[in-house]
Amino acid sequence: MDKSMTKYLNLSILLSAVFAISAAFTQDFAEPKLPDTPAAMQFKKFLTAIESGDHEKYITENFTDEFLNTFPMSDHLDFFRQVSRMHGGFKVHTILESSEDKLVLIARSKKGRWRKIVITTETTPPYKVAGMGLDMASPPDEVKTSAKRMTEKEILEFVENKLKKMMEADEFSGAVLIAKNGKPLWKKAYGMASKRFSVLNNVDTKFNIGSINKSFTQMAIAQLLEQGKIEFDETIGKYLSDFPEEIAKKVTIRHLLTMKSGMGSYWNDEWQAKWSTLKTVDELIEIIKKIPLDFEPGTSRRYSNSGYVVLGAIIEKVTGQSYYDYVRENIYKPAGMANTDSYELDQIVPNLAIGYMQNQSQNPYNSNKFQNNLLAHSVKGAPAGGGYSTLDDLLKYVEALQKNQLAGTKYTNLVLGLFQNTENPNKRPGGLGIAGGAPVGINAMVKTDFKSGYTVIVLSNYDPPVASDLGRSIFELLMNKKTS
Repeated sequence: MDKSMTKYLNLSILLSAVFAISAAFTQDFAEPKLPDTPAAMQFKKFLTAIESGDHEKYITENFTDEFLNTFPMSDHLDFFRQVSRMHGGFKVHTILESSEDKLVLIARSKKGRWRKIVITTETTPPYKVAGMGLDMASPPDEVKTSAKRMTEKEILEFVENKLKKMMEADEFSGAVLIAKNGKPLWKKAYGMASKRFSVLNNVDTKFNIGSINKSFTQMAIAQLLEQGKIEFDETIGKYLSDFPEEIAKKVTIRHLLTMKSGMGSYWNDEWQAKWSTLKTVDELIEIIKKIPLDFEPGTSRRYSNSGYVVLGAIIEKVTGQSYYDYVRENIYKPAGMANTDSYELDQIVPNLAIGYMQNQSQNPYNSNKFQNNLLAHSVKGAPAGGGYSTLDDLLKYVEALQKNQLAGTKYTNLVLGLFQNTENPNKRPGGLGIAGGAPVGINAMVKTDFKSGYTVIVLSNYDPPVASDLGRSIFELLMNKKTS
């Protein structure tokens, strides 16, 4: 994964969300008048900077020193470039909250993506930006209800036409599967697995699935909980002896699963210096154990990749196997997932897609729009993400969860609920929604609804949010389809 952008993402600035690919979802609407407040003034300046491309000037002139110094300028600029490329500007639909120093609103980007935007400022002049965030948002209800409803056949035809146009415009590369009751209705691949050698993607291509691997780690933990080999509220010090005492005696397995541990990301300077040789969980733990907590465990929730690597280390300690061997034997094999693993980038793996990111080089060869991501993310996937899978394998995983093939009902429910449902684990969630990716040519999503039987899987070797957008959009169309 890309280190700098991931650090910026930890600021709760999320780049993947709902993108309505249906023309009906892009209907016009009246834009409300923005209030006359410092926060709204800064939002207007933000819009101007996104559309003009003059990002650095806006950041240096309008961010507080504290916010500016939270991350290197390169991280701030990476974020603004991503927002500018993915959105191109915004039109406000709804103002959710407004005060002198805070503005929260729902907006649709010029590229049809819906976002919740938050801007906070200083409470005194010159009212500089103290924080900002973009989070995913669904289209407002009136937009959904006004959208044209299609039959299942019409939806499949619409999706095929849309993807063909996106491929021709070089906006999508990957593979898409739409299934019902575990049986594929439609499955196709687009773009290239290797631009260098002109190798096409196919429906069996192995794509990097990013943080979807966290679901496999959750299932491994669920199995060990069910077997009584670990306990929810036991501290990690019981299982791992080499963490500092303030971490070992405070952070519990529950904290790790629910991202309330206070651990952030291990993509620091030490990781950056070693990334091409890090192939074991132990090697990652050597980095993670030196990183202080961001907050007191249990007091807040923040996305944590480090926490899931620690879960992987606990799995190794309890089972006596490497994390990779354990998930291979206890999850992939029983689910029939023969083409899923944490393949190493320096090894020869057949039918593996190379990721392609927006070209960051100052002098791109032949002015290429893309560059490969081989030097931009981990050499091997980890319990937190970065492994590879295929359309069919991920559909098999969904089916294995639905049929309780990997754990009993209670513990499968916890995995389906992403361990946010620990208070009521006997109630089955209505489906599963998982996604992964980073702005380095990695994006994947899986979404299923048990009542309707629909599952949508989109895998891409382009930057997010292309797979997340497409998957959620297709799923939305299916959930609102005409019955006849």
